[in-house]
Amino acid sequence: MLGPFSRLLFGSPTAPTAAPAVVVRTGPTLEGVELLRSFGSGETKTYAIQNVSLGMDRCQMNLLMGPSGSGKSTLLAVLSALLRPEGGHVRALGQDVWRMSERELEMFRLRHCSYVFQGYNLFPALTARQQLEIVLKWGEGCGVREAKTRAEKVLGQLGLAKKMHLRPAQLSGGEKQRVAIGRALVKNPSFLFADEPTSALDWENGQQVIELLNGVARQQSATVLVVTHDHRLLPYADRVFEMADGKLATADGCVELTHATGHPGHHAPPPQKFEHSAPVPTGPRLRLQEPQFSLT
Repeated sequence: MLGPFSRLLFGSPTAPTAAPAVVVRTGPTLEGVELLRSFGSGETKTYAIQNVSLGMDRCQMNLLMGPSGSGKSTLLAVLSALLRPEGGHVRALGQDVWRMSERELEMFRLRHCSYVFQGYNLFPALTARQQLEIVLKWGEGCGVREAKTRAEKVLGQLGLAKKMHLRPAQLSGGEKQRVAIGRALVKNPSFLFADEPTSALDWENGQQVIELLNGVARQQSATVLVVTHDHRLLPYADRVFEMADGKLATADGCVELTHATGHPGHHAPPPQKFEHSAPVPTGPRLRLQEPQFSLT
């Protein structure tokens, strides 16, 4: 029986293959408007994100940076249809994501989204190649041959051609992270969300991964959002969002899209600004972890 994480990856085996109808409009491909999310209640209530507004376009790789506890992972979860906000809206491909039913949300994530978490969330009984194949077979209905070919191609690009027959217990932490990234890439998503995808990798492999994520944005017209502390990724980004205390931070108190420079062929448009609404009182900061899923 499939658990929540299994359904997140490839849906229910009896699920129809059609996702909710998508009406594509002008404007950002992914947009958050006045997003608000808190944890706890009373004196322990803490605002993880406060009146955050931002927009991202297709064919772009975006970095979300800031200190631990600044709300990065919460914002990622809200934008990626994993965590419901208490206020504000998320619009993706012309739809208000959080007005969808639970069933529509599941199908939207299945068809359009891929995720890379810090905790890997690999199936212990499956080989590296099978981790990718199962997403294609169950999620897209691919045949055995096509699933095998696509899985081997992605694992080869990640330097795992000689390890694809091994199970997670036989892989190093960095190798498991690359398998998790491969599982997200093989799906050809419209949106790819990654939480610290290079944290367990040396720079040679980390650079390989970030170039692949960049390629997903460019070649597959995807929108990529990466939470990271690694400043070496800056030259590869189209936009960099900086968070502090639950807000997108700039000196004047407005939300600003700070454009990175240095990537070959990079042409950044002028910064955009979104005014904050009334400030929200904050409590002690809460260190947030990536979402946890059961594999049972």
